[in-house]
Amino acid sequence: MSKLSTLLLLSALSLTSQAQHTLTRSEAMTLYTTEAPKRVSVHDPSVVWDTQSQQYYIFGSHRVQARTTDLYQWTHIAPAIPWGTVDGGSIVPGATNQEAFAHPQVTSLTTAAGRTISLPNFDAAAWSALASKDYNVDGNLWAPDIIYNPVMNKWCQYLSINGDSWASSVVLLTADNINGPYVYQGPVVIGGFNGKNANSYKNTDLEQVVGTQASLPSRYNKQDKWGDTWPNCIDPCVFYDENGQLWMSYGSWSGGIFMLKLDAKTGLRDYDATYPLTGSGANYTSDPYFGKKIAGGYYASGEGSYIQHIGDYYYLFMSYGGLTSDGGYEMEVFRSKNPDGPYVDPKGTSALFDRYLMNYGTNGSFRGEKILGSYENWGFMTTGKKTSFSTQGELSQGHNSAITDAQGRSFLIYHTRFNDGSEGHTVRVHQLFTTSNGWLAAAPFEFTGETVNDDSIATRQCFSAHELAGTYQVLVHKQGVDYKNRETVKPIAVTLTEDGKVTGALTGTWSLTEGTSYMTLKAGGDTYQAVVVEQHMEPYTLKAIAFTGVGTAATVWGYKMADAYALSYLLRTATMPVGQGKTVNSNVNLYGVTQGYDNVSVAWKSSNPTILSDDGRYNPEAMTAGNMPVDLVMTLTSGDWQCVDTFSVNVRKTTIPAQADIESGTVAYYNFDNRPIVNAFDSAQVALLKGQSGASVPSLQADHERSGQFVHTQFGASGRASYVQMDNPLNGATLTDGFTVSYWTRLTDENLWDCLFSFFNPLSQARLYMTGNAYVGYNNNTGNWIDLNHPSTVTTGYLNAGKWAFVTMTVSRTDGVKLYVDGSQKNISTVAGSQNGTSITITTKAQFDYNELVDFVASCSNKYLGYGSFWGSAEASFDDLLVFNRVLTRTDVRALNMAANREHNFTPTGIVAPIANCRATADPKVYNLQGQCVGLSLSGLRPGVYVQNGKKYVVK
Repeated sequence: MSKLSTLLLLSALSLTSQAQHTLTRSEAMTLYTTEAPKRVSVHDPSVVWDTQSQQYYIFGSHRVQARTTDLYQWTHIAPAIPWGTVDGGSIVPGATNQEAFAHPQVTSLTTAAGRTISLPNFDAAAWSALASKDYNVDGNLWAPDIIYNPVMNKWCQYLSINGDSWASSVVLLTADNINGPYVYQGPVVIGGFNGKNANSYKNTDLEQVVGTQASLPSRYNKQDKWGDTWPNCIDPCVFYDENGQLWMSYGSWSGGIFMLKLDAKTGLRDYDATYPLTGSGANYTSDPYFGKKIAGGYYASGEGSYIQHIGDYYYLFMSYGGLTSDGGYEMEVFRSKNPDGPYVDPKGTSALFDRYLMNYGTNGSFRGEKILGSYENWGFMTTGKKTSFSTQGELSQGHNSAITDAQGRSFLIYHTRFNDGSEGHTVRVHQLFTTSNGWLAAAPFEFTGETVNDDSIATRQCFSAHELAGTYQVLVHKQGVDYKNRETVKPIAVTLTEDGKVTGALTGTWSLTEGTSYMTLKAGGDTYQAVVVEQHMEPYTLKAIAFTGVGTAATVWGYKMADAYALSYLLRTATMPVGQGKTVNSNVNLYGVTQGYDNVSVAWKSSNPTILSDDGRYNPEAMTAGNMPVDLVMTLTSGDWQCVDTFSVNVRKTTIPAQADIESGTVAYYNFDNRPIVNAFDSAQVALLKGQSGASVPSLQADHERSGQFVHTQFGASGRASYVQMDNPLNGATLTDGFTVSYWTRLTDENLWDCLFSFFNPLSQARLYMTGNAYVGYNNNTGNWIDLNHPSTVTTGYLNAGKWAFVTMTVSRTDGVKLYVDGSQKNISTVAGSQNGTSITITTKAQFDYNELVDFVASCSNKYLGYGSFWGSAEASFDDLLVFNRVLTRTDVRALNMAANREHNFTPTGIVAPIANCRATADPKVYNLQGQCVGLSLSGLRPGVYVQNGKKYVVK
């Protein structure tokens, strides 16, 4: 496609009118491209913008760094940005970790109040080593934060030097260039002088802050209980407030998150700033040395604090939980009008704890806005399998930073692990938006260069209600996930109707704020204030309409592909049911092409519907030649966009093999086309639709994939089955060799356990059943049983959710059970059982006497769909149920499948049992629906509906 035609097409895509637009196949194939991100692994990423190089940098634990120009394509910095030492007034780069923190450059300073402060010669690594066994500083350089200090004209790196037993410190290093070398200036705050460690407060700056002490103040003499009250001095966040004051928050679990004012002239703590001693025991909310406590306490989880001013508020980000993939790491957000708090969540709950509470996991006492959580199967980046672009789903996201660019766009930068069984992690970036009530909402997809910002959200309505209407994939980022089992939330299908209703997996209402991109979503028991944005679905430039919102109990994401892109994506990825010049010799599932593609509908038109209908029904009996051409016109529609394509196919006439027998022994056929639902071979046998203990009753439904109607059972737990009850046509029969059951079925979702069909005796509780795993079980309730393909031992995958399959089961007195799906015999992978005290296994299955199964069925009064196993009913659809009083051969089964995939009349003499009772009459004449007498017998009549003896019949 030329650049001009691309521009014209994209211009057309921006139209907001409701006129119908056309997308050609060639345009669809080039509408979007692949732009895969380049990933980096940086733990605890702290982001900063370097004006000189016009790049973003992230600094992480263990001296891992990366840079980017667009927050999408990242480059590792290797080797690591260097440390430096000073020798003779000159900076010498290349210092080791052991050398870098031994000698601070600042030994004294003068405060703004004129005080001269002499600082200790603090060796940060040696301090941590005093309380740690076999200490190595190389693995203890954690979570730096980087900021440019315009007063100092320096890049300032605030780094955690971690040690055991709280013997940690936050130190300052500076550089003239963001790429270093960084030289150690001095400590900012020091911890761990608990009265038990060898670490002495005399070697810190404590006395420079609180005055000379004859001994360790009692409030610090906590021994092993230091962490109940005082902070672990790691995880710094340094920022300027809106008045130009420099602050640092710090802390991890333990006594909570504390806050200090810094001196912009030195980058170190402001020794003129004072903090009252507030509290007692284990609860100090302010301390002269450690500063003001703003979050956490009592060893409640919480670390990696980060504070960013966006809009009207300061937002405090906290990472709760443990950082491993099964640790439950999650980001919680609080806000305040002031940089040092008080910080509260959307419910008004303080970020401070007044006692220990478990604040994450299934039993947590939740607080904070969970801005996002573990999830999978979202868009293309978490598709459930590892690809070159993605992994299986995000887990344990956290230790974030945030930044706002010159265009007013704010971003969330964090590391995430994955549910792939490893502890590998990479960096992700999502844009942040401010909702109408002032909370932060993270964009549903990674940032790929979108230009929208908070100002445009507040002043421009990008989409109308008509354009927003449709089916969305929705993620609810709930609190209380089962992190120990690596739980992820998965998308659900939710429809927003143009008139403001919410239907599907969530119900409620939605509305737009006119003239803005704000949306209110009331669903699932919560009210979400949301913003609507257009995003790319990475790793493609495929556009989606997305929303992200904040409620009181959860946050929510939703997306649907933009109309033209939905068509394009289907055309580029779907397997077409027919191909140009291909041969058709069976039914074709034309309408299945849109399965799994939201907001796309399809219509087909056949040039010769007599032999190949608009629904793809193959009718070789109507063919006048062995091969006949047919044009199938496909019209795909998504919103206001359409794509029309024509497939020219060859329809070939085939016949059912003469050596196959698919008629003899048929004792039941239910096509579910009408009520009452009668057995075509015995009109006295009528199927009943039932709901156990108030459960949903099955319904008759129709779609383009089946001819006529089919029956649909709902999911029902044990004791609440949704089922079909039928007289057993084999009851009392002499089953010389065995029997056969065949039927079409379509599982709504994967269900390995719940019942598809059974023969069940309610009195004896004996049963023979099949489930969605193609698991066949028999139990006589007196000790004899056999399980084939039990779900606890194998997942067969023979029956796929959302796809019709023709299932045949034969039970032979001599050959046992055989399973066929779509005419092909399937393996029975596992066998377990017991008969008359003899254990049955896969190697001894031939020892089981299958006469018992056959005789049980011959004595059973009822047959069921959706009932009769030890579990409940599967949500599934059923059609064209056939029962034979003999065992069909493999050739017969293949031929039966062949017949089931074409227009074929399974009824005796082509006459369906009565479909309705009219007024009583003894008139033997046969009338058509125009009231004309057409004879005295139904035999030989053309297909249609007729009346005889007051009953309606269908002749096929």
